[in-house]
Amino acid sequence: MAYNELFALAFVAPYVASEKKIPPTAVQEMMRRSLYHIKWYFAKTDLNTDKGKAENKKSVVKYAKWYTPEKEAKYPTSFKVDFVGQPYEGACYYRITRCPICIYAEKLGVSELMPLFCELDEVMITLQHGVLHRKQTLANGGEYCDYFITGNRE
Repeated sequence: MAYNELFALAFVAPYVASEKKIPPTAVQEMMRRSLYHIKWYFAKTDLNTDKGKAENKKSVVKYAKWYTPEKEAKYPTSFKVDFVGQPYEGACYYRITRCPICIYAEKLGVSELMPLFCELDEVMITLQHGVLHRKQTLANGGEYCDYFITGNRE
């Protein structure tokens, strides 16, 4: 999850440095192109297979277990993840109820970028042969970001 923060902030920097003269959609397009440049990395996971689904879910579960109340006290602005509302047993589903990228964007005065960054989640999951079924994001005023992911052949 730290990778997501660093990746986003690498694109926020030129936007801030340009004094917001770069159109937000251009920042989004730079990020999208970067993701496609490393599509081989994402394509290693095939969300149509049991192995791919397990890999995807494993990293989120591992993070959620790691982020104990002690870790939260030490890192109070990190991603906060839960599994409330899972649509069916075994689904790759989780919610992010606190997003450090949103927090940083707000502090830097660039919140207008956040909805565009959230749209890129679909790109990453598509590169993993998956589909993101999403109802809301924190960036668009939701209570959480929901991730319900299926394979693109399901």
